[in-house]
Amino acid sequence: MVELPYDENIDEDKQNVFVADDSWVPIATVNGNVHILPGVPRLFEKLLDGLKPVVTPRLADPEGNGSYRVLISTPLPESSVAAYLTELALKVMPHGVKVGSYPRWGKKRNTVTLVGSNKEYIDSLVPEVEKNVEGRRVQREDEDDPADA
Repeated sequence: MVELPYDENIDEDKQNVFVADDSWVPIATVNGNVHILPGVPRLFEKLLDGLKPVVTPRLADPEGNGSYRVLISTPLPESSVAAYLTELALKVMPHGVKVGSYPRWGKKRNTVTLVGSNKEYIDSLVPEVEKNVEGRRVQREDEDDPADA
């Protein structure tokens, strides 16, 4: 069992959301944006599906298309690409694209990410980013890791 926080200033129906008519299990909501679900896989899926109409309108893209992310693996350290990535971030910010750089401790490669909703625009940036960070696009962060690592 777990004791969940309760705020007397918030309506109870917004703190305990019942999304399945055939279940007594609520989704506990904290601060209006943290949803606590049970760890039982089938029940979790059922409740998550029921929560979709509550959460979807609050997304940046209510159509549910979500974000698009590109990963670029680079052998260069963050310090070598920081100036370029800062410049790139300023350039793409008006298009709603975020640039990230993630060191992978103990690995020989780092990951640069481009995240946003405009797939075509993000894809158009890939060749430039690959060139400037001496990297290549990957599907998974560990894709370029040596097999013996």
